[in-house]
Amino acid sequence: MTTNGHTNGHVAGRSNGRHVPPSAAEIERRFRQPMVVVTRPLIRASLEAVRVVRSVRYRSIGGSHLLDTPAPFVLAANHQSHADTHAILETMPRSVREHTVVAAALDVFGNSDMPTFKRECLQLVVAAGFRAFAFDRHGPPLRSLRTAVQLIRNGWNLLLYPEGTRSRSGQMAPFKAGVSVLARFTRRPVIPVHVSGGRDVLPCGALVPRPGSITVRYGVPVRFSRGDTLASFAVRVQGGVEREVATNGL
Repeated sequence: MTTNGHTNGHVAGRSNGRHVPPSAAEIERRFRQPMVVVTRPLIRASLEAVRVVRSVRYRSIGGSHLLDTPAPFVLAANHQSHADTHAILETMPRSVREHTVVAAALDVFGNSDMPTFKRECLQLVVAAGFRAFAFDRHGPPLRSLRTAVQLIRNGWNLLLYPEGTRSRSGQMAPFKAGVSVLARFTRRPVIPVHVSGGRDVLPCGALVPRPGSITVRYGVPVRFSRGDTLASFAVRVQGGVEREVATNGL
């Protein structure tokens, strides 16, 4: 977050009037802040209570891939709902979840048009509840990609949504090449993840989840190979996500 245009190690700083992504060091410092550490179990418990009260069920398929794949790794998921992240994190083994960070949209969680107090509360919730950090999906991506690479090199698994935004139709958009850049420069595997049911449980614009079920499918890891280009690797990762649906059904 920022105050009077200066970063204090929160989610985002400012440059020439616009928010810019934080560095890996700022993100890790944010995660260690006492307020974040103290509120993390409270936020997680609150989210779980809402899930139970609203009769939302999670199930996973292929979770063994998370334990069999040497960490750190990248998780590349389709995206239909704000419920997707919670479903993915809650279906992970705790040992994996505690070492996973989430790339969140800078223009949403670092939105300079949002009132400061509301923005700070939102950023506290996503940092504490999901270990999320601001990723710039619209501006020059180099800083965000460098930050993500450094986080992976520091031992964090990284969950990202290569479509760049939630699908309003339910159809997957082409994956962006950022996932390829991360795989190429870190040489870490990418686990395709398919999430279904989130759009029915928490549609775009809804604040309270509806009763329903969300299924998370973890696929076979994909590695960047010598014959890959950034474009071809992104297609291969997306194919892995789509293959989970074809193999296991909805």
